[in-house]
Amino acid sequence: MYLNKYICCVPLPPSLEVRFYATSQGREPVRDWLKSLAPDAHKAIGEDIKTIQFGWPLGMPLVRKMDSGL
Repeated sequence: MYLNKYICCVPLPPSLEVRFYATSQGREPVRDWLKSLAPDAHKAIGEDIKTIQFGWPLGMPLVRKMDSGL
């Protein structure tokens, strides 16, 4: 009983690692684009990324399968 009280408060590690594409010069164009957005759009996209990162595996309508050629 004592242990169950504290399990809910231990943060779980993410299921997926989030990495942004980087050019050979080290630029991250997607991250740059995200930073250029209005704060509310930036926050909404960040929350979607976090949902996928911590909620994986997910399916439609949140996530579609990537084509095998990617």
